[in-house]
Amino acid sequence: MADVTFIPQGDQVTLTRLHGKKMSERLAEARFNSIDIPELIGVCKGVLADGTVNLAEAEFIQHWLDDRSDVLDTWPADVLHRLLGRVLDDNALCDEEVRELTELLVEITGEPVSVIFY
Repeated sequence: MADVTFIPQGDQVTLTRLHGKKMSERLAEARFNSIDIPELIGVCKGVLADGTVNLAEAEFIQHWLDDRSDVLDTWPADVLHRLLGRVLDDNALCDEEVRELTELLVEITGEPVSVIFY
């Protein structure tokens, strides 16, 4: 997972991933296996764009993945779908679940992002 330091509510934190080539190899394989994977990466980037991850965005990604069950055996869709199923089982996102989901989205997109926790 990404090397992340979280700062208390209201402060800004920068998330960066350190997986280098291994990550790019996994992305290349995923892109080859399905045309939906680049779209998923775009969805993840869109969710991260405003610096927050909320319940509606998490549910949107989960429904997006549910509608594309053919990619659920391909990284990163498989890992993300499992995480969303676990964190959304109570129809809420606690701070720890937001952090975990944000970390995975950063790993998937391969880009540093500034995230604000309220």
